[in-house]
Amino acid sequence: MPRERPNSTLSCSSFFCYVGDDPAIIVHDLESSNLGSLNARLSWVEKEKCLVAVTRDATLVPIWPTGTTPVRAADGRRGVSVPGKGEILDGDAFRQGGSWIAGTEIAKGCGDHDEFFAVDGFEP
Repeated sequence: MPRERPNSTLSCSSFFCYVGDDPAIIVHDLESSNLGSLNARLSWVEKEKCLVAVTRDATLVPIWPTGTTPVRAADGRRGVSVPGKGEILDGDAFRQGGSWIAGTEIAKGCGDHDEFFAVDGFEP
């Protein structure tokens, strides 16, 4: 049975879709792998209208699981609503499982950052 790509208000390419514009996020429809883990803080980049994850060593673009939607909190902070996890907003620390992805072909909309990480699930 073929997989369906997530719906997007902007555009899809392969199994990656761009959703929203303020904030803009990328979602994926990839098989779960949990080959890596990520400890980061979500950060809003105003000039790019993009959310990034900042670790102690790098700034990267998180690629969220299907069903994730961009949100804007009442206090103006941007973030995401992740199925099964809830909201993660600018400034929030989070820990995730997933996979590192070569990102040159999916960089559109989020600038030139160090790496990309496809989020599979959240660790307790």
